[in-house]
Amino acid sequence: MQIKGHVFIVTGASSGIGLSTAIALSDRGARVALLARSGDALQKVAQQLPESLPVTVDMTRFDRVREAVRAVHQHYGRVDGLVNNAGRSYAAAIEEIEPALFDEIFHLNVLGPIVAMQAVIPVMRAQGGGSIVNINSGTAFMTVPQYSVYSSSKRALLGFSLTARAELEKDRIVVSEIYPFITATNFGKSRMGNPAGGGPSTNYGDGDRPEFVAGLVLQAIEEGHAQYFANEHLRKMAAGGS
Repeated sequence: MQIKGHVFIVTGASSGIGLSTAIALSDRGARVALLARSGDALQKVAQQLPESLPVTVDMTRFDRVREAVRAVHQHYGRVDGLVNNAGRSYAAAIEEIEPALFDEIFHLNVLGPIVAMQAVIPVMRAQGGGSIVNINSGTAFMTVPQYSVYSSSKRALLGFSLTARAELEKDRIVVSEIYPFITATNFGKSRMGNPAGGGPSTNYGDGDRPEFVAGLVLQAIEEGHAQYFANEHLRKMAAGGS
């Protein structure tokens, strides 16, 4: 899909990968709807991006997600792309998992993207096609102590994304996934839970730049392949290698 002149929704657009993706799309001539919980942060971003639309929404509030997509459609008259980026991590040993937090993570990481997809699909179908890019995680292919909830949510997103890709091919709606590795964002700071022993030691500041992942998103939109990996190690893991 061509980016210039098209309308894209980016969730989690106030910081990190979502912010970098919104900037990259805008720089390429797209009009970008910015979705996130942080209204003040979105307003600041919107001031920097021509013709952008800030929409404050909690992706775990499904009625609000549907309202947000309707608002974007009404504002621009079309929706050509959706980048499902909003997500959060949760760290806890199996015996310490809190069901309420487990439920919250799955609402945000899995059901939120599904509801957003359900909301844009009829619009895209009526337009004759579109692009949906889901930001996944390399942990979808890993077994990481303390991170079973997060990795399992990403495995679920993987399954739904690949199935949606097959189902929507006839409508010329292309569903792709991005698999980042460790990325230099505030992801670690916003992690939920309190893992025993502090959990795995990760220096997010040494990871890939969010602009690098945003580049993969733009590549997915333009090329339309099923999966894009931050590095060859993740690609081999996805293929069943070590």
